[in-house]
Amino acid sequence: MYSAKTSMMQMSKNKRPDIINGNITKTLIVLSAPIILSMLLHTAFNIIDAIFIGRLSSDALAAITLTFPIIFFIIAIGSGIRIGTTSLIARFIGAKKIDEARQVASHSIIIGIMITILSIILGLVSIDNIFIFMGADYNVIALATDYINIIFYGIVIMYMSFILNGILHGEGDMRTPMKALVIAVILNIILDPLLIFGIGPFPTLGIKGAAIATVIARISGLVYLMFHFISRKSTITPIIHGFKYDNKIIRKILSIGIPASLSTASMSISFIIITSFVARFGSEAIAAFGAAGRVESIAALPTLAIASVVITMVGQNAGNKRYDRSKKTIKSAIKLVALAMILLTSILITFPDIFIKVFSEDPTVISTGSEFLSIAPLGFLFMAIIMIIGAGFQGLGKGMPVLIITLTRLFVINIPLAYYLAFIKDWGLKGIWWSFVIATLVTAIMSVLWFRKDMKKLDKKEQIKENID
Repeated sequence: MYSAKTSMMQMSKNKRPDIINGNITKTLIVLSAPIILSMLLHTAFNIIDAIFIGRLSSDALAAITLTFPIIFFIIAIGSGIRIGTTSLIARFIGAKKIDEARQVASHSIIIGIMITILSIILGLVSIDNIFIFMGADYNVIALATDYINIIFYGIVIMYMSFILNGILHGEGDMRTPMKALVIAVILNIILDPLLIFGIGPFPTLGIKGAAIATVIARISGLVYLMFHFISRKSTITPIIHGFKYDNKIIRKILSIGIPASLSTASMSISFIIITSFVARFGSEAIAAFGAAGRVESIAALPTLAIASVVITMVGQNAGNKRYDRSKKTIKSAIKLVALAMILLTSILITFPDIFIKVFSEDPTVISTGSEFLSIAPLGFLFMAIIMIIGAGFQGLGKGMPVLIITLTRLFVINIPLAYYLAFIKDWGLKGIWWSFVIATLVTAIMSVLWFRKDMKKLDKKEQIKENID
């Protein structure tokens, strides 16, 4: 029998940093390194497609820009469940409740199946209307529809991969998800040119070929993850024999997962609205926005990686009642991302055109995208602070602060300000770019104040613990 004792013995043998007692900064760096590579590889999925598709035409590049908010929405749902799974499993591991952690793993898979069915139904019903709302040309919409329809066949693959990654992250295993992505990205790099341009015996499929290559590549990554669990290499394996359905576990996962999903999904909705603003300036503006956004997504990788580690570390330490370490983890993470963002912002603002030329040779696209990268990165540091503090809340099992902060940033500040600056003040695209910076600055201040308030509560909990001891 695969008991809790066996799991704890296996965990002790794994060569991973000591999350409960080890050096906090060193642990953040060591655990985030494979996640940075994993996220870089994940971003490479979209970037590789964009590079090859950009060689087809500006309309083709604009088309995958239109699909981004749809794909981002799918990712939002999956990543929310992943975050809920990671947080709950981490807290159970910190409390040395391994059997309960395995029950969480099983329940998260059930949730994954349910959201797969729901997402496919909603997607097939609403895709055409979303593209029309975004205001692109008919040719661009037709290409976007060809691409996204194929991507929908891989939704179940994406969701299952997210959940299995969430289980692994909860126990502190960041390397296995990275290995799965290495396999998937290598396969995607090989298949992309073959299927897009029809090299050798392969048919010329254009933008459809990019979508097919992505789906096949994601399948290969999921197969690797499944083999890892089936071969019992994971500490926390889903329970089959002895599984007990428990609504409380579902609610605990969703109490973190739903706000996280809504938070990320709201970014997708916001992107759709902002893209509709950008679309008023032509297809080249959409293509530039998409290319610059991909550069921005790479720059965000260090913050995203460290934020993922923060969820695990804060969760395990909170489960172990080490609230002092939870607080120190958040503060150390902010210092690390601040250094990274200052460096990356300096590089992007100094050499913006170099990065846009990777995606397009169109002079208008290069000029517009370079303008974006000379303004928007000024908000990177503020965004990094928001993300780390949000991850800290999620690690503690608090989902609502992240949602409230995100909704405030996007719908109270960013979207209204973008419209006002672009069309009422007549700043054009510059007004949209500056709205990103201002919105992140205001909500970063909001996040810090909220963080300080909750830290005082954690201090009181720690004092109570010391008094009891």
